[in-house]
Amino acid sequence: MALFMVLVLCFCLACSNVDARTEILLTKKHDFSYSDKWMVDVDFDCVDIYKQPSLQHPLLKNHKIQLYPTFARNVVPTNSSYDGKTFEECPTGKVPFYNTTKKHEMEAFQQNSPEYHSTTLDTTQTMTFHGGHACISEYNLTLQGKQYSISGIWVQNGPPSDLNSIFVGLGVNPGLYGDSKLHITARWTAGRSGCYNIDCPGFVQVGSEKVLGSVQSDVSTIGALNKRLLVTTIKQDKSTGHWWLCFHYKPECVGYWPKELFSHLSSGASIIRFGGETYSPTGKDSPPMGSGRLPQEKYRNSGFMLRIEIINSEYNEIDVHPENMKINKGGNLNCYDLLYRGDEGPDIHQSFLYGGPGGKSC
Repeated sequence: MALFMVLVLCFCLACSNVDARTEILLTKKHDFSYSDKWMVDVDFDCVDIYKQPSLQHPLLKNHKIQLYPTFARNVVPTNSSYDGKTFEECPTGKVPFYNTTKKHEMEAFQQNSPEYHSTTLDTTQTMTFHGGHACISEYNLTLQGKQYSISGIWVQNGPPSDLNSIFVGLGVNPGLYGDSKLHITARWTAGRSGCYNIDCPGFVQVGSEKVLGSVQSDVSTIGALNKRLLVTTIKQDKSTGHWWLCFHYKPECVGYWPKELFSHLSSGASIIRFGGETYSPTGKDSPPMGSGRLPQEKYRNSGFMLRIEIINSEYNEIDVHPENMKINKGGNLNCYDLLYRGDEGPDIHQSFLYGGPGGKSC
């Protein structure tokens, strides 16, 4: 019997008949909805957009702020709320800057260490990419100390010794945020430079709302049929070369990483990656990834990403295709795994399940 699922997803509310192959992954009627409840629980100031600390980067000394991406004119997000309370935006001409940011040792850059793990779906084409898009499931995880677990999209270019990389998505990182909550998280690197969110000069904010570092206050529950998603896009502007960070389906673009920061990404990315990454100090158990459940537990329990897309060399947003993607996983598959079968139906399109509990033997 054909399955039916109601999706409040990236574009609209729709009912659709799911094909037989989807029954391998979807066994119940699911309701997917994008997240619009973000909570900011750190102190911040509203500063003049032209005096924001990000512009203190030496490579941005003469940078001219781009107020709008050429591919989308709507850059001001709608008000976010938490427990019925609407959080104020900065007034026109000002952007938020956190007072409590701190320098953070980015263990994630030591990707050859045994404490680092990733499980991703990677592009394989020899071409220039200009971004990626995904709807990412939101789950709370319990971590401690210097552990972290992030899920999202990476755009990368350059050799390992001078890797240029931008990550956007969700993360639990007690060492960075001081708690074990799920935060909207971004990270950029250019060789030895880079940082999370706005912990160092680099990311140029143009939206008046507080986004990077925000807590996701309404998340998914394991076993529930209703699932919450973060809809996110990272896209290079064809005219300026800057890498824009956008949320929701419209999209609503809140800021960008200027091309001047990068020696390789300035001209585009050589690879797009979707999935998760974890780190734990030596002697500590590896933390959970995704929902903390393996992908064999399907959409009801596992972490997942829906509507995964790339932005190709012509700057067009297109679905990925299985023949052009490679599953990148290693180590103990009882710790982390990824299950990808291609197109999962007319509404969720190219989607995959990923993650796992971590543990001592990873």
